[in-house]
Amino acid sequence: MSHGLTERDIQAGINDAWHKKTHVVDTVTRDNSMPWDVSPHPVFTYDPKSDNPEDLIEIPKTKILMANDDGLPVGQPYADTYHPSTVDKFWNIIKKSLSGIEYKVISAGSIFNRQRIFASIKLTDSFYVGDREFKDYLTIIDSFDKSTSLQCKYNNICVVCANTFAVSMQAGQKVGRVKHTKNLDSGLDDLIESIKKFTHQSEIVKSKLHKYHQRKVSNDEARAWFTAIESGNLKEITNGAKQKVARLMELYESGKGNQGETQLDVFSAYTEFYTHESSNRKEEGSQYIASEWGTSATKKSQVFNSFESKFDDLVAKGDEILENEKTLDVVVAS
Repeated sequence: MSHGLTERDIQAGINDAWHKKTHVVDTVTRDNSMPWDVSPHPVFTYDPKSDNPEDLIEIPKTKILMANDDGLPVGQPYADTYHPSTVDKFWNIIKKSLSGIEYKVISAGSIFNRQRIFASIKLTDSFYVGDREFKDYLTIIDSFDKSTSLQCKYNNICVVCANTFAVSMQAGQKVGRVKHTKNLDSGLDDLIESIKKFTHQSEIVKSKLHKYHQRKVSNDEARAWFTAIESGNLKEITNGAKQKVARLMELYESGKGNQGETQLDVFSAYTEFYTHESSNRKEEGSQYIASEWGTSATKKSQVFNSFESKFDDLVAKGDEILENEKTLDVVVAS
């Protein structure tokens, strides 16, 4: 069940998703995607001082969330230092932050037995960089299992290759993220302000993609950048990383929409690989989970955030790694 949908979960959308389990609707709302909410309840255990198995005592400073429709738990017990949000607050963020703005929720729901909730929202028209069409939208996510904070991310998809990447929303120095602490409610106001900056964020991403399209990059520079990225903190490249670099070069030169000429081709090759090919797991949908929720999503976001400022430094590092590899090959051969 790599899609994460259980019998208690719903994913409502205006189009059917990859898992073919979407509840397709004309308009995605709270009622057709998350028709429930959670509330905290005390947690009890057997009284160790009693021989009667029906005697229970409350565990101090511990709660568990229960759903208001089926009465079943959502997530695990938690200490009083953890302050979960609610479905109602989640949808109020959307309503308050986008008041007066034309928007459309294109997908929303829960996964992993209601322990994580999400909504994807379209706000702007698509834009073009060269011949590539890009669409951007907001994704708001939260969890009841402590796996993530309540946060908003800017998501972008290149239509020709269906590559995606996400960028954390920012409002000044405030990142669009609220931790589940006692300051949760006050942090929601900051998050709402962050979401209101979406149009500005969209223009920033559009400008950067245009810059990447205009900068010419040689095959050697592309190979060096891929080498540095896949080598991480190592000063040499592993066999596994070599195979990835070889595939990334193929995508750079002939991936969907790529011609092997520009910095945007480098970025598109990277996002194409980590959107569609990075997972080695065989389960249906495992690539989607990795691409949009897991390590691949993190990698794509980190690369975009530093792509412009660190590109030349990474090319230099990759050149050094490749040169050392050549020297090592000569030594071994002799």
